[in-house]
Amino acid sequence: MFRLPEAMERVWLMKARGMREVDIARELGVSRQAVNKALKDARVKLFEAFFGLAEVFSWEIVRVNAEKGFMVARGRCAGKNVRVYAFYLPGKGVRAFFGEDFPDYILKHAVELGIVDEPEPKKLINALES
Repeated sequence: MFRLPEAMERVWLMKARGMREVDIARELGVSRQAVNKALKDARVKLFEAFFGLAEVFSWEIVRVNAEKGFMVARGRCAGKNVRVYAFYLPGKGVRAFFGEDFPDYILKHAVELGIVDEPEPKKLINALES
C-alpha cells in the first residue's frame, strides 16, 4: 500500500486543509524551506501513485490534483465505461471508487480538505470534474 512518509503526510495534510507554508513551519518548528521541500516531494509522490494506478488498470486520466490528493479517470468495469475517482487518505493511502457512490468517510474527507463545503455526492463530483 502506498503511503506518504508520516512527517511528509502531516505537512501535506496541513497544507491541503488550507494552512500557509509559513504557519505550518511555525507550528512544526521547522524552516519554511523544509515545508516547501516536503510539499514538493509529496506532490511528486502523489502524482507517481495516481499515474501508476492508472497505468496498472489502463485508466485514462482526466484530472489529477496532488495538492488536494485526488484523481479523476475513465476506466472500464464489467464491460462499461465508468468514471474512477481516487483519493489519498492520510493514514490509509490511495482508495479508488467507481461511479457516483461515495462512502460517508470520503464525503467527510472532501469537506475537511475544502474540496466541497458540504458532504453532498453531486457537489463532490462537480468539484472533482471542474
